[in-house]
Amino acid sequence: MKTKKIGALAVACSLAVAAQSQTIIDPLTGSLAGYTTTAVLDNSAGAGQGVSFTAGVGGLAANYAGTGASAEQSLFLAPASSFSQTFAVGDTLSVNTSFAATGPTEDFGLAISAANPVAAGAGNGYNSRTLFDYAAVSLRPSQNALRVSTSINGTLTTGNGVIGFGGNSAANVTSLYVSWVSADVFDVGYSTAGGQVLDEAITFEAGSTIGSEIGFYGDLRGTGTSLGSFSDLTITPTPTPEPSTLALCSLGLAGLATVARRKK
Repeated sequence: MKTKKIGALAVACSLAVAAQSQTIIDPLTGSLAGYTTTAVLDNSAGAGQGVSFTAGVGGLAANYAGTGASAEQSLFLAPASSFSQTFAVGDTLSVNTSFAATGPTEDFGLAISAANPVAAGAGNGYNSRTLFDYAAVSLRPSQNALRVSTSINGTLTTGNGVIGFGGNSAANVTSLYVSWVSADVFDVGYSTAGGQVLDEAITFEAGSTIGSEIGFYGDLRGTGTSLGSFSDLTITPTPTPEPSTLALCSLGLAGLATVARRKK
């Protein structure tokens, strides 16, 4: 019985530490001041309209702002240092997702970028995706697919990921995440009710300023279409308990252990 109590207390202490460290840095239901839209692929016949991002009571949505049905891709980023807690090595950046089934082949995701992302110049087919480092993990509801796109030192990779989520649909995905593992390594994946699922590890070259900007990625392809929504952009650092929490947990565990020894 005492062993069960000690185990229960240990679990409670772990949960308390996790609860203390998780911070919602943007609910994504109000002002979007501080974010900048950077169009990185312009196929709208030189109009340069791309993708827009809007927030409402349901959260953040990505909207097609181009013309016709050509792919338009944009990043929607803010400096990591501008939030109440800065994204850093050891942290996990995540966002809650809510997606309905949709027909167009379009993506909406969580993104990180190097400092000073470069916008595509106005011109049909112009793109700037190889001019700076970035990574995005996105949902494509029409294919029940997770898509990972990266630009690393001038090399662009798009479309990595999984289809089917182990029998789930995009509607079953509850969040997307990017974990900053070490200086240049990031894990990306998604979560369902069953837990967190790692999709892949991404390694940037030493010296990259990746992680300086955080935000979102949209790849939309049809006039009048939109994707979303996202809510509660959150940073969860490696747990570091407050001294008071650590002291209380230590005292509790020590007390139970003492009682157990006396009973024996």
